[in-house]
Amino acid sequence: MPKNINTEHIDRMFPFEFYDELTTQLAGYKIMNPAFFSHDHVQINEKEKRELFENQRKKAGELNQMNIQSVEPIGELLMLDACYTNDQTEAILKGGLQRSQVPMSILTVQLYDSSNQPVFATDVCEETIARIPEVLWDDPNLLIAIVTLAEEGPNVGILKAPLYIEEHIQQKVLENIEHAEGKDNEE
Repeated sequence: MPKNINTEHIDRMFPFEFYDELTTQLAGYKIMNPAFFSHDHVQINEKEKRELFENQRKKAGELNQMNIQSVEPIGELLMLDACYTNDQTEAILKGGLQRSQVPMSILTVQLYDSSNQPVFATDVCEETIARIPEVLWDDPNLLIAIVTLAEEGPNVGILKAPLYIEEHIQQKVLENIEHAEGKDNEE
């Protein structure tokens, strides 16, 4: 079973246009790719922005090892790119904060098929992934989340999700809370 999705597939499914359109929708976050990380501070034209993006994506190829990770309460997610909050971005750009001082946050996605099953999963074969065309950020079957890796465990912020997935996640979270409260009452 695959632990990752190859860079060639990620680049096809999530090209520059995906990130460029998504950037305007990411309230409170900046994607770490230089094409989007400092665009508020340095003015570059579309061609230069695309070149910056593609150069960074070539370097990211080695980071696509084990890019499918399971995160509760959602399940498996495809890790796309690191990101920072707007405040962290400002502090880093002004030199008051080093990237190593900031908890790692990752832009993640999951695409669901017609039977509401995750497509970016370890039990999906590469031939299936190879048939997926470009994914649009506003695809109704696409979940977009930010996973922040903190000392106490991963923290998940869902930016966009299909309604049936939101309901499933809410139910799972409530079950976990009820289960934890039940254990507290037993002690």
